[in-house]
Amino acid sequence: MKRCITYMMMALAMVSLFIVSGCGGNLGSSQDFSGTWGYVETASPIGNNEIDYEYNQDTIYVVTLEKKSEHTYAADFKDYKYSYKGSSFLNRDEYERGDRWITFFIPDGPNSQGLLPKVEPVYEFKLVAHDMETISFTERDGVLYVDESGLEYTYDKDNDALVSGKTVLHRIKDGDITSLKEEVQQHIKDFYTKEYVDTKKRDITNIKFNDAPKSK
Repeated sequence: MKRCITYMMMALAMVSLFIVSGCGGNLGSSQDFSGTWGYVETASPIGNNEIDYEYNQDTIYVVTLEKKSEHTYAADFKDYKYSYKGSSFLNRDEYERGDRWITFFIPDGPNSQGLLPKVEPVYEFKLVAHDMETISFTERDGVLYVDESGLEYTYDKDNDALVSGKTVLHRIKDGDITSLKEEVQQHIKDFYTKEYVDTKKRDITNIKFNDAPKSK
């Protein structure tokens, strides 16, 4: 449900209603928006709950605009997530020897010898399947419009971005979304630092970020 709402908002935010009256007139100068655009939607806490990146991660939205004519585009939407796959308890044997017990889960905090559990979380980057259809856009004077929506995206020349409210789509050179992936990775690292490292619950020096097949 949340994904459907997000896609609806993206479609609305990407464009504004193309007013039919007078549409046969001049569309103005043509701005080339073809290429790949993307942004990161950060997970929001529900109520007073903190964000838990082990289960609720940011979403990377990628929009590819294909130019069909001087003023029209076809837009393809994709979204990606880092999915939590589990954590490795790297010093389990040493940790258990300190207390002479067996742990069936990863504990929080030191054993009786003051040794913290050394943990390595693992995440997998994957494409999230959806049934979003290709949408047609019309460009007029630096603004993109679509027939079935009511908002618009305006081109920010200084930052080479498409802007609508708080949503900012940045142009992605050669379709390389590495910078967006690194942004999400940093959010996850920051969470583990705040939740486990700073609180002396676990020793986390590395987080694995793997790509699922065909998700690069």
